[in-house]
Amino acid sequence: MDTDWKPVRILSEKSSSANPRRIALLILNEYFKKKKSLKDIINFYFKNYRLSGLDKRFIFNIVKGTVRYYLKIDFLLSLFSDKKIKDIDFVVLNILRMGIFQFMYMDKVPSYSIVNESVELAKKNVTLSSSKFVNAILRKVSSVPNIDSFAKDKIDRLVEDEVDKISINYSYPGWLVKYWFDWYGKEKTILICQSLNENPHIYLRFNKNKVTIDELTREMDVISVDFGQLPTGISGMLDGIIEVSSVQDITKTEIYRKGLVSVQDLSSQIAVSYFINPQEGEKVLDVCAAPGGKTAYIAELVKNEGKVVSVDISKNRLEVLKDNLERLNIRNVRIIEADAAKPGFLDKSMDILISKGSDKKGLKNITGYFDKISIDAPCSAFGTISKNPDAKYNKVMNDIIRLSNMSYRIMVNCQKYLKAGGKLVFYTCTISPVENQQVIDRFLEEFKDKYRIERSSIS
Repeated sequence: MDTDWKPVRILSEKSSSANPRRIALLILNEYFKKKKSLKDIINFYFKNYRLSGLDKRFIFNIVKGTVRYYLKIDFLLSLFSDKKIKDIDFVVLNILRMGIFQFMYMDKVPSYSIVNESVELAKKNVTLSSSKFVNAILRKVSSVPNIDSFAKDKIDRLVEDEVDKISINYSYPGWLVKYWFDWYGKEKTILICQSLNENPHIYLRFNKNKVTIDELTREMDVISVDFGQLPTGISGMLDGIIEVSSVQDITKTEIYRKGLVSVQDLSSQIAVSYFINPQEGEKVLDVCAAPGGKTAYIAELVKNEGKVVSVDISKNRLEVLKDNLERLNIRNVRIIEADAAKPGFLDKSMDILISKGSDKKGLKNITGYFDKISIDAPCSAFGTISKNPDAKYNKVMNDIIRLSNMSYRIMVNCQKYLKAGGKLVFYTCTISPVENQQVIDRFLEEFKDKYRIERSSIS
């Protein structure tokens, strides 16, 4: 997926009374037409419409939920419609998808409201006859006492293949379900699909030396954020972490603007604190680093005596990284734009950096320069599906193989920069043996006399 999404038009309407369902429809139309990054499309529309925090959360839930379950929704729609999915008007189809999602997963929204608002959307955005079609379909759906149970029963009775059943019931592409099925078996595949379909947990990392938990709570109360419960054992492993219900308006808070708090996934924080475990004064190379969550955390832990070199191939993402470091007032990071998949990607740039610093001292190259190397490898990002539901639809098996080969090249190219006795941490945000275990196995086979795996005590 192209993450540098650009809108094809600029919206003229900037109304404080914008209908949130209409905005949700516009976002879904854009996504299903172009299949670009859903996050980027949402951010664009939120920027171009004046919306309350409540409206944003409503839109967010409808859009992400509809995308998350659209394969199951389309299956269900096919049971109620005489028209085939491919023959339904594109905009009407998305109105129906939104409506059915609300019936299935937003039980606080009254049925009459779902039908009436959907019919109005069709009237104003398509045609009067289309609104009658929408009305007929959604009234049929609303007459079913438990639409989710109805859907599961129909899938069990009408779909024979086990992979297809899982694919439709949990709304994952068939090839991906088969991939997991072949590696993990049926039961574990279902557990993976269920888990990734849940709403994501959102975590903040804050500097306990600069802000107290009471100050943090007061600031977050301003934007109506609830606090959650940390997973068992995590609070003892990580320092300065808190779970929140939303970060939609966190940039409006003083603690964010002053760099006292950052949004960072739990796994990313664990990767830094537990696996990389940077120590004061160490030199750490962070590869594929943008937008810089791990870079910033590493820099805080090595302190001013340490050095962090942050590398990424994307100029645009590096600009975001620079902004984050500036906001956090972090000064011990050097940023390099380079392609880590190419051999010697660091040689020329680092020679320049070292020649300007205290490390010059007869150092002719940077082989064995770093104490630790972190590689946040390019991957299919299936582990982020709860947060980014479109991630399950934007890859095919050839992408998995391509990304696996790229990750291996990056590991090979990085290893020469690690000192003897140093630590190399390979990190992905995916559930994909070809991109994870197979990359490590291949690397160890190539360098079996040089590296050993450090076993984790985390279960």
